[in-house]
Amino acid sequence: MTGTQRASVAASTLWVISSGFVGWRVWQETGEKWLAILVTALVAAAGLLAVTALLLFRQLAVASAQQERLDRLTAEWQMAQQTLQELLRQRDQLGLLVRLMQRFVSASERRELLTTLLSELGLFFKLETAEGVLLNQTALYGIWRRQDGRVYLQEWDSDSARQHLHWMGAQPMAGEASGDIVVPVRAEGTVIAVLHLVRLAPFTPEDRQFLEIVAAQVALALGRIKLITSLETLSITDALTGIANRRHWDLRLAEEVARAQRYRYPLAVLMVDIDHFKQINDRYGHQIGDFVLQQVVQRLRQNLRRTDFVARYGGEEFGVLAPQTSLESARILSERLRRAIHSEPITVTGTNGPVAIPVTISVGVAVFPDHAQNESDLVAAADAALYQAKQAGRNCVRMADTAPKGGE
Repeated sequence: MTGTQRASVAASTLWVISSGFVGWRVWQETGEKWLAILVTALVAAAGLLAVTALLLFRQLAVASAQQERLDRLTAEWQMAQQTLQELLRQRDQLGLLVRLMQRFVSASERRELLTTLLSELGLFFKLETAEGVLLNQTALYGIWRRQDGRVYLQEWDSDSARQHLHWMGAQPMAGEASGDIVVPVRAEGTVIAVLHLVRLAPFTPEDRQFLEIVAAQVALALGRIKLITSLETLSITDALTGIANRRHWDLRLAEEVARAQRYRYPLAVLMVDIDHFKQINDRYGHQIGDFVLQQVVQRLRQNLRRTDFVARYGGEEFGVLAPQTSLESARILSERLRRAIHSEPITVTGTNGPVAIPVTISVGVAVFPDHAQNESDLVAAADAALYQAKQAGRNCVRMADTAPKGGE
Protein backbone atom coordinates (compact mmCIF):
# COMPACT_ATOMS: atom_id res chain seq x y z
CA MET A 1 0.00 0.00 0.00
CA THR A 2 1.35 3.39 -1.00
CA GLY A 3 1.67 6.37 1.33
CA THR A 4 -1.20 8.14 -0.40
CA GLN A 5 -3.49 5.14 0.08
CA ARG A 6 -2.59 4.85 3.79
CA ALA A 7 -3.31 8.55 4.29
CA SER A 8 -6.66 8.19 2.54
CA VAL A 9 -7.66 5.25 4.77
CA ALA A 10 -6.69 7.18 7.89
CA ALA A 11 -8.60 10.26 6.74
CA SER A 12 -11.67 8.17 5.94
CA THR A 13 -11.57 6.45 9.33
CA LEU A 14 -11.18 9.79 11.12
CA TRP A 15 -14.06 11.27 9.15
CA VAL A 16 -16.36 8.30 9.97
CA ILE A 17 -15.54 8.68 13.68
CA SER A 18 -16.22 12.39 13.40
CA SER A 19 -19.57 11.78 11.66
CA GLY A 20 -20.55 9.37 14.49
CA PHE A 21 -19.70 12.03 17.06
CA VAL A 22 -21.85 14.57 15.16
CA GLY A 23 -24.74 12.09 15.02
CA TRP A 24 -24.40 11.41 18.77
CA ARG A 25 -24.55 15.15 19.49
CA VAL A 26 -27.68 15.53 17.36
CA TRP A 27 -29.31 12.64 19.24
CA GLN A 28 -28.38 14.23 22.57
CA GLU A 29 -29.75 17.58 21.54
CA THR A 30 -32.97 16.45 19.83
CA GLY A 31 -33.58 13.01 21.18
CA GLU A 32 -34.46 11.98 17.63
CA LYS A 33 -32.76 8.68 16.88
CA TRP A 34 -33.47 8.54 13.15
CA LEU A 35 -32.48 12.14 12.64
CA ALA A 36 -29.17 11.42 14.34
CA ILE A 37 -28.64 8.38 12.10
CA LEU A 38 -29.47 10.43 9.00
CA VAL A 39 -27.08 13.25 9.96
CA THR A 40 -24.36 10.69 10.71
CA ALA A 41 -24.85 9.04 7.31
CA LEU A 42 -24.88 12.38 5.47
CA VAL A 43 -21.73 13.64 7.17
CA ALA A 44 -19.97 10.31 6.60
CA ALA A 45 -21.02 10.26 2.92
CA ALA A 46 -19.84 13.84 2.41
CA GLY A 47 -16.51 13.03 3.96
CA LEU A 48 -16.05 9.88 1.95
CA LEU A 49 -17.02 11.77 -1.20
CA ALA A 50 -14.44 14.44 -0.44
CA VAL A 51 -11.75 11.87 0.19
CA THR A 52 -12.69 10.02 -3.00
CA ALA A 53 -12.56 13.27 -5.00
CA LEU A 54 -9.19 14.07 -3.48
CA LEU A 55 -7.89 10.64 -4.41
CA LEU A 56 -9.29 10.99 -7.93
CA PHE A 57 -7.61 14.37 -8.46
CA ARG A 58 -4.42 12.92 -7.10
CA GLN A 59 -4.59 9.99 -9.53
CA LEU A 60 -5.36 12.33 -12.42
CA ALA A 61 -2.32 14.43 -11.56
CA VAL A 62 -0.12 11.33 -11.41
CA ALA A 63 -1.53 10.03 -14.74
CA SER A 64 -0.94 13.41 -16.37
CA ALA A 65 2.67 13.47 -15.17
CA GLN A 66 3.22 9.92 -16.41
CA GLN A 67 1.68 10.82 -19.82
CA GLU A 68 3.98 13.83 -20.11
CA ARG A 69 6.94 11.64 -19.29
CA LEU A 70 5.76 9.05 -21.82
CA ASP A 71 5.38 11.74 -24.49
CA ARG A 72 8.86 13.06 -23.66
CA LEU A 73 10.39 9.58 -23.87
CA THR A 74 8.55 8.94 -27.17
CA ALA A 75 9.90 12.19 -28.62
CA GLU A 76 13.41 11.33 -27.46
CA TRP A 77 13.09 7.85 -28.99
CA GLN A 78 11.88 9.30 -32.30
CA MET A 79 14.75 11.79 -32.28
CA ALA A 80 17.19 8.97 -31.59
CA GLN A 81 15.69 7.02 -34.50
CA GLN A 82 16.07 10.03 -36.79
CA THR A 83 19.64 10.55 -35.63
CA LEU A 84 20.41 6.89 -36.24
CA GLN A 85 18.88 7.05 -39.72
CA GLU A 86 20.90 10.18 -40.48
CA LEU A 87 24.07 8.50 -39.26
CA LEU A 88 23.33 5.44 -41.41
CA ARG A 89 22.64 7.69 -44.42
CA GLN A 90 25.90 9.57 -43.84
CA ARG A 91 27.71 6.23 -43.47
CA ASP A 92 26.33 5.04 -46.80
CA GLN A 93 27.22 8.34 -48.47
CA LEU A 94 30.71 8.22 -47.04
CA GLY A 95 31.08 4.65 -48.30
CA LEU A 96 30.06 5.73 -51.80
CA LEU A 97 32.47 8.66 -51.72
CA VAL A 98 35.31 6.39 -50.63
CA ARG A 99 34.54 3.91 -53.44
CA LEU A 100 34.32 6.69 -56.00
CA MET A 101 37.58 8.29 -54.86
CA GLN A 102 39.38 4.94 -54.94
CA ARG A 103 38.13 4.26 -58.46
CA PHE A 104 38.82 7.85 -59.55
CA VAL A 105 42.42 7.65 -58.36
CA SER A 106 43.04 4.55 -60.48
CA ALA A 107 41.11 5.89 -63.52
CA SER A 108 43.47 7.00 -66.28
CA GLU A 109 40.88 7.91 -68.91
CA ARG A 110 37.47 9.56 -69.12
CA ARG A 111 35.62 6.43 -70.26
CA GLU A 112 36.60 4.54 -67.11
CA LEU A 113 35.61 7.45 -64.87
CA LEU A 114 32.18 7.93 -66.48
CA THR A 115 31.40 4.21 -66.39
CA THR A 116 32.24 4.01 -62.68
CA LEU A 117 30.32 7.16 -61.80
CA LEU A 118 27.06 6.24 -63.54
CA SER A 119 27.09 2.65 -62.21
CA GLU A 120 27.68 3.70 -58.61
CA LEU A 121 25.10 6.51 -58.65
CA GLY A 122 22.51 4.29 -60.32
CA LEU A 123 22.77 1.64 -57.61
CA PHE A 124 23.13 4.03 -54.67
CA PHE A 125 20.13 6.22 -55.48
CA LYS A 126 18.03 3.37 -56.96
CA LEU A 127 17.69 5.27 -60.22
CA GLU A 128 15.72 4.43 -63.32
CA THR A 129 18.37 6.03 -65.54
CA ALA A 130 21.65 7.83 -64.97
CA GLU A 131 23.08 9.89 -67.83
CA GLY A 132 26.27 11.87 -67.99
CA VAL A 133 28.28 13.80 -70.55
CA LEU A 134 31.91 14.87 -70.17
CA LEU A 135 32.52 17.99 -72.22
CA ASN A 136 35.68 18.66 -74.17
CA GLN A 137 36.52 19.05 -77.83
CA THR A 138 34.94 15.59 -78.03
CA ALA A 139 31.98 15.02 -75.71
CA LEU A 140 31.78 11.59 -74.07
CA TYR A 141 28.17 10.55 -73.32
CA GLY A 142 27.13 7.62 -71.15
CA ILE A 143 23.84 6.16 -69.93
CA TRP A 144 23.07 3.56 -67.22
CA ARG A 145 19.65 1.87 -67.11
CA ARG A 146 18.18 -0.06 -64.21
CA GLN A 147 16.82 -2.79 -66.51
CA ASP A 148 20.23 -4.19 -67.46
CA GLY A 149 22.60 -2.36 -65.10
CA ARG A 150 25.10 -1.62 -67.87
CA VAL A 151 26.70 1.62 -69.05
CA TYR A 152 26.66 2.47 -72.76
CA LEU A 153 29.13 5.07 -74.05
CA GLN A 154 29.14 7.20 -77.18
CA GLU A 155 31.34 10.04 -78.43
CA TRP A 156 29.95 13.22 -79.99
CA ASP A 157 31.30 16.66 -80.70
CA SER A 158 30.09 19.18 -78.11
CA ASP A 159 27.51 20.82 -80.40
CA SER A 160 25.93 17.47 -81.30
CA ALA A 161 25.76 16.54 -77.62
CA ARG A 162 23.79 19.71 -76.83
CA GLN A 163 21.44 19.03 -79.73
CA HIS A 164 20.74 15.42 -78.70
CA LEU A 165 20.62 15.96 -74.94
CA HIS A 166 17.85 18.48 -74.29
CA TRP A 167 18.36 18.24 -70.52
CA MET A 168 21.83 19.79 -70.74
CA GLY A 169 20.27 23.23 -70.87
CA ALA A 170 17.99 22.63 -67.88
CA GLN A 171 18.62 24.55 -64.69
CA PRO A 172 19.40 22.50 -61.57
CA MET A 173 16.29 22.38 -59.35
CA ALA A 174 16.99 23.81 -55.92
CA GLY A 175 13.70 23.71 -54.03
CA GLU A 176 11.15 21.74 -56.02
CA ALA A 177 10.81 18.12 -54.96
CA SER A 178 11.32 15.98 -58.06
CA GLY A 179 12.73 12.64 -59.13
CA ASP A 180 14.40 14.26 -62.15
CA ILE A 181 17.55 16.26 -61.43
CA VAL A 182 20.38 17.83 -63.45
CA VAL A 183 23.76 18.16 -61.72
CA PRO A 184 26.43 20.36 -63.35
CA VAL A 185 30.11 19.68 -62.71
CA ARG A 186 32.17 22.86 -62.70
CA ALA A 187 35.88 23.63 -62.69
CA GLU A 188 37.00 27.23 -62.29
CA GLY A 189 33.49 28.44 -63.09
CA THR A 190 33.21 26.46 -66.33
CA VAL A 191 30.82 23.52 -66.78
CA ILE A 192 32.99 20.54 -67.75
CA ALA A 193 30.37 17.79 -67.27
CA VAL A 194 26.63 17.38 -66.68
CA LEU A 195 24.75 14.55 -64.93
CA HIS A 196 21.05 13.73 -65.42
CA LEU A 197 19.52 11.40 -62.81
CA VAL A 198 15.94 10.06 -62.85
CA ARG A 199 14.12 7.93 -60.25
CA LEU A 200 10.56 7.38 -59.01
CA ALA A 201 11.06 8.91 -55.55
CA PRO A 202 11.83 12.65 -55.33
CA PHE A 203 15.34 13.77 -54.45
CA THR A 204 15.58 15.27 -50.97
CA PRO A 205 17.59 18.40 -50.11
CA GLU A 206 20.14 16.08 -48.48
CA ASP A 207 20.42 14.12 -51.74
CA ARG A 208 21.05 17.33 -53.66
CA GLN A 209 23.67 18.45 -51.18
CA PHE A 210 25.43 15.10 -51.43
CA LEU A 211 25.35 15.21 -55.24
CA GLU A 212 27.09 18.58 -55.10
CA ILE A 213 29.87 16.92 -53.11
CA VAL A 214 30.05 14.11 -55.69
CA ALA A 215 30.21 16.70 -58.49
CA ALA A 216 33.17 18.38 -56.79
CA GLN A 217 35.00 15.04 -56.63
CA VAL A 218 34.22 14.39 -60.30
CA ALA A 219 35.70 17.79 -61.19
CA LEU A 220 38.90 16.91 -59.31
CA ALA A 221 39.09 13.50 -60.99
CA LEU A 222 38.62 15.00 -64.46
CA GLY A 223 41.32 17.56 -63.70
CA ARG A 224 43.64 14.74 -62.66
CA ILE A 225 42.96 12.78 -65.86
CA LYS A 226 43.54 15.92 -67.92
CA LEU A 227 46.86 16.47 -66.17
CA ILE A 228 47.92 12.84 -66.69
CA THR A 229 46.96 13.05 -70.36
CA SER A 230 48.95 16.27 -70.73
CA LEU A 231 52.00 14.72 -69.09
CA GLU A 232 51.72 11.61 -71.24
CA THR A 233 51.39 13.78 -74.34
CA LEU A 234 54.45 15.79 -73.34
CA SER A 235 56.43 12.61 -72.79
CA ILE A 236 55.75 11.37 -76.34
CA THR A 237 55.69 14.72 -78.19
CA ASP A 238 58.58 16.61 -79.75
CA ALA A 239 58.56 20.06 -78.16
CA LEU A 240 59.79 21.92 -81.25
CA THR A 241 57.63 20.45 -83.98
CA GLY A 242 54.62 19.22 -82.02
CA ILE A 243 54.70 15.76 -83.61
CA ALA A 244 55.58 12.43 -81.99
CA ASN A 245 59.09 12.01 -80.60
CA ARG A 246 61.46 9.04 -80.85
CA ARG A 247 59.92 7.30 -77.83
CA HIS A 248 56.45 7.48 -79.35
CA TRP A 249 57.85 6.31 -82.68
CA ASP A 250 59.30 3.17 -81.11
CA LEU A 251 56.01 2.35 -79.38
CA ARG A 252 53.89 2.97 -82.45
CA LEU A 253 56.26 1.06 -84.75
CA ALA A 254 56.00 -2.05 -82.57
CA GLU A 255 52.19 -1.77 -82.50
CA GLU A 256 51.88 -1.30 -86.26
CA VAL A 257 54.25 -4.15 -87.11
CA ALA A 258 52.38 -6.48 -84.74
CA ARG A 259 49.08 -5.44 -86.30
CA ALA A 260 50.43 -5.94 -89.82
CA GLN A 261 51.70 -9.41 -88.88
CA ARG A 262 48.35 -10.35 -87.32
CA TYR A 263 46.15 -9.15 -90.17
CA ARG A 264 48.68 -9.81 -92.93
CA TYR A 265 48.65 -6.41 -94.61
CA PRO A 266 51.62 -4.33 -95.81
CA LEU A 267 53.19 -1.62 -93.69
CA ALA A 268 55.45 1.04 -95.23
CA VAL A 269 58.21 2.79 -93.30
CA LEU A 270 59.59 6.05 -94.72
CA MET A 271 62.78 7.58 -93.34
CA VAL A 272 62.91 11.26 -94.34
CA ASP A 273 65.98 13.49 -94.01
CA ILE A 274 66.27 17.22 -94.79
CA ASP A 275 69.13 17.71 -97.27
CA HIS A 276 72.04 19.94 -96.20
CA PHE A 277 70.24 21.06 -93.06
CA LYS A 278 73.53 21.85 -91.29
CA GLN A 279 74.24 24.45 -93.94
CA ILE A 280 70.91 26.12 -93.21
CA ASN A 281 71.79 26.28 -89.53
CA ASP A 282 75.28 27.57 -90.20
CA ARG A 283 74.13 30.23 -92.67
CA TYR A 284 70.90 31.49 -91.08
CA GLY A 285 71.23 30.47 -87.45
CA HIS A 286 69.48 27.92 -85.28
CA GLN A 287 66.28 29.95 -84.87
CA ILE A 288 65.77 29.96 -88.63
CA GLY A 289 66.73 26.31 -88.68
CA ASP A 290 64.04 25.53 -86.11
CA PHE A 291 61.50 27.42 -88.21
CA VAL A 292 62.49 25.40 -91.28
CA LEU A 293 61.99 22.17 -89.31
CA GLN A 294 58.52 23.30 -88.28
CA GLN A 295 57.55 24.22 -91.85
CA VAL A 296 58.82 20.91 -93.22
CA VAL A 297 56.72 19.06 -90.63
CA GLN A 298 53.67 21.10 -91.54
CA ARG A 299 54.01 20.21 -95.23
CA LEU A 300 54.57 16.55 -94.43
CA ARG A 301 51.43 16.41 -92.31
CA GLN A 302 49.38 18.16 -94.97
CA ASN A 303 50.30 15.46 -97.48
CA LEU A 304 49.83 12.40 -95.27
CA ARG A 305 46.63 10.44 -94.73
CA ARG A 306 44.79 10.40 -91.42
CA THR A 307 45.93 6.82 -90.85
CA ASP A 308 49.61 7.70 -91.39
CA PHE A 309 51.92 8.51 -88.51
CA VAL A 310 54.88 10.91 -88.53
CA ALA A 311 57.52 11.37 -85.84
CA ARG A 312 60.77 13.22 -85.36
CA TYR A 313 63.30 10.45 -85.40
CA GLY A 314 66.25 12.66 -84.47
CA GLY A 315 67.75 15.99 -85.56
CA GLU A 316 66.53 16.72 -89.08
CA GLU A 317 65.39 13.14 -89.70
CA PHE A 318 61.73 12.02 -89.58
CA GLY A 319 59.96 8.71 -89.74
CA VAL A 320 56.61 7.94 -91.36
CA LEU A 321 54.45 4.85 -90.80
CA ALA A 322 51.91 4.12 -93.53
CA PRO A 323 49.66 1.13 -92.65
CA GLN A 324 48.08 -0.93 -95.42
CA THR A 325 50.42 0.63 -97.98
CA SER A 326 51.96 -1.54 -100.69
CA LEU A 327 55.36 -1.07 -102.28
CA GLU A 328 54.03 0.96 -105.21
CA SER A 329 51.71 3.02 -103.01
CA ALA A 330 54.63 3.79 -100.69
CA ARG A 331 56.66 4.99 -103.67
CA ILE A 332 53.83 7.30 -104.76
CA LEU A 333 53.42 8.63 -101.22
CA SER A 334 57.16 9.31 -100.88
CA GLU A 335 57.25 11.20 -104.18
CA ARG A 336 54.28 13.30 -103.08
CA LEU A 337 56.10 14.24 -99.89
CA ARG A 338 59.30 15.03 -101.75
CA ARG A 339 57.51 17.30 -104.23
CA ALA A 340 55.61 19.06 -101.45
CA ILE A 341 58.91 20.12 -99.87
CA HIS A 342 60.80 20.84 -103.09
CA SER A 343 58.04 22.65 -104.97
CA GLU A 344 58.23 25.89 -103.00
CA PRO A 345 61.02 27.42 -100.90
CA ILE A 346 60.39 28.18 -97.26
CA THR A 347 60.12 31.92 -96.67
CA VAL A 348 61.52 33.31 -93.44
CA THR A 349 61.83 36.86 -92.15
CA GLY A 350 65.46 37.79 -91.67
CA THR A 351 67.14 40.99 -90.53
CA ASN A 352 67.16 42.30 -94.11
CA GLY A 353 63.61 41.24 -94.92
CA PRO A 354 62.01 38.04 -96.22
CA VAL A 355 64.39 35.27 -97.31
CA ALA A 356 63.33 32.28 -99.45
CA ILE A 357 65.24 29.15 -98.47
CA PRO A 358 65.08 26.24 -100.92
CA VAL A 359 64.67 22.97 -99.03
CA THR A 360 64.68 19.38 -100.28
CA ILE A 361 64.38 15.99 -98.65
CA SER A 362 65.68 12.51 -99.30
CA VAL A 363 63.43 9.53 -98.59
CA GLY A 364 64.24 5.88 -97.94
CA VAL A 365 61.37 3.39 -98.11
CA ALA A 366 60.96 -0.17 -96.78
CA VAL A 367 57.77 -2.21 -96.71
CA PHE A 368 56.69 -5.11 -94.50
CA PRO A 369 56.81 -7.97 -95.44
CA ASP A 370 58.67 -7.29 -98.71
CA HIS A 371 61.87 -5.97 -97.11
CA ALA A 372 61.78 -7.13 -93.49
CA GLN A 373 59.78 -9.22 -91.00
CA ASN A 374 60.21 -7.18 -87.80
CA GLU A 375 60.50 -3.54 -86.73
CA SER A 376 64.27 -3.32 -86.28
CA ASP A 377 65.00 -4.84 -89.69
CA LEU A 378 62.30 -2.70 -91.28
CA VAL A 379 63.86 0.53 -89.98
CA ALA A 380 67.33 -0.68 -90.93
CA ALA A 381 66.13 -1.38 -94.50
CA ALA A 382 64.54 2.09 -94.75
CA ASP A 383 67.73 3.68 -93.36
CA ALA A 384 69.82 1.84 -95.94
CA ALA A 385 67.51 3.09 -98.68
CA LEU A 386 67.81 6.64 -97.29
CA TYR A 387 71.60 6.34 -97.46
CA GLN A 388 71.26 5.29 -101.11
CA ALA A 389 69.13 8.37 -101.77
CA LYS A 390 71.83 10.55 -100.23
CA GLN A 391 74.49 8.86 -102.31
CA ALA A 392 72.38 9.37 -105.43
CA GLY A 393 72.54 13.14 -105.04
CA ARG A 394 69.70 13.81 -102.55
CA ASN A 395 66.21 15.16 -103.30
CA CYS A 396 65.07 11.73 -104.37
CA VAL A 397 63.32 8.55 -103.22
CA ARG A 398 64.93 5.16 -102.99
CA MET A 399 63.32 1.83 -102.20
CA ALA A 400 64.98 -0.80 -100.04
CA ASP A 401 66.35 -4.01 -101.49
CA THR A 402 63.52 -6.42 -102.18
CA ALA A 403 65.15 -9.35 -100.40
CA PRO A 404 63.77 -9.64 -96.86
CA LYS A 405 66.27 -9.11 -94.08
CA GLY A 406 66.39 -11.14 -90.90
CA GLY A 407 64.00 -13.52 -89.29
CA GLU A 408 60.95 -13.01 -87.14
